[in-house]
Amino acid sequence: MKTFDGSTKAELEPVAAVLGEIKRQADLAHVEIMVVGATARDILIRQVIGTAPERATADIDVAVAVSSWADVDELTYNMDPIDGVHKFRVRGTEVDIIPFGAIESDQRTITWSNDFKMDVFGFREAWADRVHVWLPFDTEVEVASLPAQSLLKIFAWRDRRHDDTRDAIDLRSIIRAYHQGPYFDELYQNFGALVEKNDFIPEYAAAERMGREACQLVAADDRGHILGLLEDEHLVERLSDDMQGMSAENAALIAAYARGFG
Repeated sequence: MKTFDGSTKAELEPVAAVLGEIKRQADLAHVEIMVVGATARDILIRQVIGTAPERATADIDVAVAVSSWADVDELTYNMDPIDGVHKFRVRGTEVDIIPFGAIESDQRTITWSNDFKMDVFGFREAWADRVHVWLPFDTEVEVASLPAQSLLKIFAWRDRRHDDTRDAIDLRSIIRAYHQGPYFDELYQNFGALVEKNDFIPEYAAAERMGREACQLVAADDRGHILGLLEDEHLVERLSDDMQGMSAENAALIAAYARGFG
């Protein structure tokens, strides 16, 4: 399992305070949590390579591996509900709770008590590739890896693209981060053939590496769901536009990611 030590980073103290409280409740409920969404992005990009996120966030997304809905009830027992059934306030911060595991349907969805259906494909896959992170205040949490985050963002964009471009912007940040800082060193030390294959353009080599590693997380029978999206010209054009920046460059990143995934 990969690890990251952010225990001395003062910027993570507000996040650590919230996650520490959630982690204590999770331990009492005998469930395991994983940080996903923009907070996971910030930890493994901003804190690892030192660059500011392209999009700020004010909430925290937490996935929780459960065996029943009773586990969810126990985890959220002391949390203040905000709106609907999966948003809560913890230490003044909005937290989205996303359960996955035994409660999933065959279609990899969950249905909340108010009949709100949520697609949770990718969360079990992300759990298998989680990164163990040390945060301030002796808080330890699991965080979705960057390849796993890319999968979750692709599906989130697919589902919300008509109303929101945030997931596309995050996807661009996640893919581009894989050729920066220590990820750049990993690329040249361990993936020299990919760098050469991509004409020594590290951005594209890193994107192909991420696609390859994301593919390894997905069962063979499920890979068609992602490839179908990545090979759809109209969807790729829309995704490239939504990612902001130069659409042609974004399309090249997606193409490199798709090569790795394929």
